[in-house]
Amino acid sequence: MAVASTTAAIISATVALAGAAAGAYGAIQQADNARQQQEYQSKLAQRQAQIAEQNAQQQDEQARQNRREGYEAAVRKRQEAARIIGQQRAATGASGSQLDAGSALDVNLDTAEKGEIDAFSQREQGLRAAHNNELSAWSARNSAQSSALQAEYHQQQATTDYLGLSQSLLGSAQKAGRNFQLLTGRGPTLG
Repeated sequence: MAVASTTAAIISATVALAGAAAGAYGAIQQADNARQQQEYQSKLAQRQAQIAEQNAQQQDEQARQNRREGYEAAVRKRQEAARIIGQQRAATGASGSQLDAGSALDVNLDTAEKGEIDAFSQREQGLRAAHNNELSAWSARNSAQSSALQAEYHQQQATTDYLGLSQSLLGSAQKAGRNFQLLTGRGPTLG
């Protein structure tokens, strides 16, 4: 009868061990799938970070271009005002009027003032557009940083999943050992 109970204990321990092995295999598969998913999420977040940084760089370039275009438009407005003032002075001189006094001077000063206001307006428009591009670049860089942090988190999760698997395997082995000890009556000896 002792042989039968020992045989039953061995069979029971073997079944428990097989169950632990099947559980371990399932845990390994699950951990591997979770790791692959985390690595995919990490790569996706890294790609999003790269795209956001590229967008930020494009916005920076657009800001430089808008600033340059605003400056060039202001220069053109000033040149246009100077050309108009030159035409006004030529017409005034041809008529025999005094160039630097009276209404001729007032017309020249008004034209110069309007030209400078237009030039300032052109420059200001370029600076505003550049500022908006810089805000977009800042936002894109924040998005890039957020995506990079997500990538790092997912990469850490891929590693952490295997730590959980190790704990699961150790727990299964411990459970199988306890079952074997209970069934065989071979507990640890204290002594």
